[in-house]
Amino acid sequence: MRDLFNASVYLLDRRLDAGDGDRLALTGVSGDLTYAELHARVTRTASALRRLGLQPEQRIVILLPDGPAFVALFLAALRIGAVPVPVSTMARADGLAQLLHDSRARFLAVSADFAAVATAGVASANELSV
Repeated sequence: MRDLFNASVYLLDRRLDAGDGDRLALTGVSGDLTYAELHARVTRTASALRRLGLQPEQRIVILLPDGPAFVALFLAALRIGAVPVPVSTMARADGLAQLLHDSRARFLAVSADFAAVATAGVASANELSV
């Protein structure tokens, strides 16, 4: 049987295996992260998602601004075989509610900046675990 392709492993682990851990992986207004630092964040986040009960093939809607936290969460979801569903930060509550319903997402990851939209949007999201 063929091994499954994992984009998170491909993007991060192979860089570490190639000795590129100290090379810059992300840069921006939120700061810089090397491949080693990003890998550490992704593996910690993947462990947390597993502890929360996110399973392979389940969807996690991500409502976060662009930055290291978004990248780490997206890659962590891929790492455990879950399906990240990024949402525009311009989403309104009704659009978020529809997306949660249509995607059958089990989890919603949201930053404090979008808590009000998320609170209003989850009212009718029966699939969410938490």
